[in-house]
Amino acid sequence: MFHGFIPHIMGTRFDILLIHSDIDRLNTLWADIAYELERLDKILNRFDPHSEVSKINNHASQSKIQINKEMKSILQLCSYYYETTSHLFDITLKDFSQIQLHEHSYISFTSPDISLDFGGFAKGYALKKIRKFIEQENISDAFANFGNSSILGIGHHPYGDCWKVSLQNPYTQQTLDEFCLTDNTLSTSGNTEQYTGHIINPLTGIYNEQKKVTSILSDNPLDAEILSTVWMIADDQQREQINENFKHIKGTIYTL
Repeated sequence: MFHGFIPHIMGTRFDILLIHSDIDRLNTLWADIAYELERLDKILNRFDPHSEVSKINNHASQSKIQINKEMKSILQLCSYYYETTSHLFDITLKDFSQIQLHEHSYISFTSPDISLDFGGFAKGYALKKIRKFIEQENISDAFANFGNSSILGIGHHPYGDCWKVSLQNPYTQQTLDEFCLTDNTLSTSGNTEQYTGHIINPLTGIYNEQKKVTSILSDNPLDAEILSTVWMIADDQQREQINENFKHIKGTIYTL
């Protein structure tokens, strides 16, 4: 069993367990994963003044700015999720429609108040990349964990038939639920005593301060990441509508 970790990446800690008899192979795989995480952080971390998203946020409200091929693909993905979540997933937190994509991979904003925030996207996007790296190396058992909120389980624990994960009540530390991950992802979102009112409804501009937690199980890490936040702000009718676009997920709301 190989354990790799990065103390602070994408705003949290990252840990991974990789199971294989060839330790050299695992060391090489971990080096590739760590490099990829650092690379993605340099693209998507808005708190890094040298990241691509920071450069976009600093200039796109004034004029067109050129973006690379991957950022263009990311924005197209975000547009897809914006439409399929009834506009509740919105990387501008205000109005995604004010992002303008131009020919030759240029971007601009139609309002000076618009900026990009990939906080509810980046970890899921990274887990999809990591899963692909693991599959390419034919590693059948692995467990990747972003700060206990975005977790990928592949195969099973060496001493079990899955990767067992517990979800705790952030106010009482009591167990809310237990999950058995086998080739799927668990993403959770919610408020805590120390960290509340951080999830905004882009349609109303109101921050959610409810004492609740949401969980999403999905074989798609990006779906799980995005929908766990969306589930915090969606009402029953909106969730029912969104479910029509994501029939493979299992979403749960825990009122605390």
